[in-house]
Amino acid sequence: MLDPQVTAALLGAGFAVTSVGLLAQTRAKRALAASCTRLEQQHEADGTHIAALEAEVRHFAEAVMPTLVDVLARGHRGVQVPGLRQEQLAGTVVDHAHQAVRRLLQEAVAVTREQIGRAARSSVRDMIDEAQTGLHRCQMRVVEEMERHPDGTAYPQSLMTFDHLVTQSLHTLQRMRILTGSWPGLQRADCTVREVVESARGRISDYLRVSYTYEPRTGETWLEGRVLEPVTVALTELLSNATAFSDGKVFIEVQAFQTGYCIVVDDGGLSMNHFQREEAARQLGQRGVLDVTTVQDTGQLGFAVIGRLAGEYGFSADVTSTSPYGDVRAVLRIPQELFGHDALFLEEIVARHGWPGRSPVGEDGCRAAVTIAVHADQDRQLQGRFLAAVHEAAQQGEATPAQWAHLQDRVLVTSGRPQLYGTQYVYRPDRPGGRLELLPVAEPDALDRRRAQVGLPPHGEQAQHLRQHHLASLSASPVRLVGRPAA
Repeated sequence: MLDPQVTAALLGAGFAVTSVGLLAQTRAKRALAASCTRLEQQHEADGTHIAALEAEVRHFAEAVMPTLVDVLARGHRGVQVPGLRQEQLAGTVVDHAHQAVRRLLQEAVAVTREQIGRAARSSVRDMIDEAQTGLHRCQMRVVEEMERHPDGTAYPQSLMTFDHLVTQSLHTLQRMRILTGSWPGLQRADCTVREVVESARGRISDYLRVSYTYEPRTGETWLEGRVLEPVTVALTELLSNATAFSDGKVFIEVQAFQTGYCIVVDDGGLSMNHFQREEAARQLGQRGVLDVTTVQDTGQLGFAVIGRLAGEYGFSADVTSTSPYGDVRAVLRIPQELFGHDALFLEEIVARHGWPGRSPVGEDGCRAAVTIAVHADQDRQLQGRFLAAVHEAAQQGEATPAQWAHLQDRVLVTSGRPQLYGTQYVYRPDRPGGRLELLPVAEPDALDRRRAQVGLPPHGEQAQHLRQHHLASLSASPVRLVGRPAA
């Protein structure tokens, strides 16, 4: 028999071992239960995350992408592209991937649109060139027909009406040429602001409603030839808009300011509201070429034409002011650097060497100098000095008496006095029977006698020559330039 103490010790040791085992088993079960709980929670969280990802993917495919297509491809304005549906995904890989898809879609649409637009613009320009050629030939035939028939009859007047319709068609083609990335298609010699205004007025349908307040100081200022056609086209668009949205007169005034000149157009029609003014300002500020894939209304492209030209040639346009008649005041601002500076150059030559007469510069050089002096109206004192120099040169045989007479008439007209030799005309598209009108002459009965004294032909012959010369200029391009007598 075992010793009772030994037996007790063995039993105690067995109980201890069993207790330890049971305790370890209990702890293991608790740890397993806790682990299962964590796994269940993680599974539930993963399920929630997956559901969120699935919902975000559906949201991107069903809401974000269609809206992006509406905005980027279809050009819908005012459409808000939705962001992430699940805000907790911001900054995650999913968010970055969606942003990458947006950028790729935007790039794909832009590239495709540019390829389509480039091809379309090229085709449009080719068609415009063909149409313009046909219209120019039509104008040439009209001029030829005018020359075969005397003025003052119904037939020449109807031909002039037809020519005016052709001119409007040419302007329509020209504005599309500009919007498709091409230049206006014309390069003219330096020209006065008055001739720019008259040219623009001659390109619109309701030209009789346009009233130009002519002042020699501003109207006879020369504009550089490289910007002549762009400014004329821009003014044409403003006049077309003004006559389209008003019933009464449209008034034009040229104003000088410290750094250039303004051509102001006032009308008394319907005023633009705040949103229309904002849209007009947006289009006037556009500098890119026309996106032919998004054009909705070609009748509303006038401001886009102006914006394109203004950005390219350095002038500006504004329609935010109100006219004295309650409607829109449109203003073309042309900086001083776009105006000709030939008169200052000629002044320097005269100061150093005297008048550039026929002996030192030839007939063509002398004639060019007289033309510059004739158009130096912005500085009457300088023009008076030129007149004295030409008079002296004429007495010495270095200029013709006719050249002096031409400049003398100009000085008289710009100072508000009647001319003597009948060399100065004004463009009048609103007058029946002709577009050129002789400015007032002192003692008209003695005009031809005075002209003969300075070597000028009779006024009737010169007037006919001027009309033919002027009609030829009409057929050459949409620009309306006043013909000048050869001196």
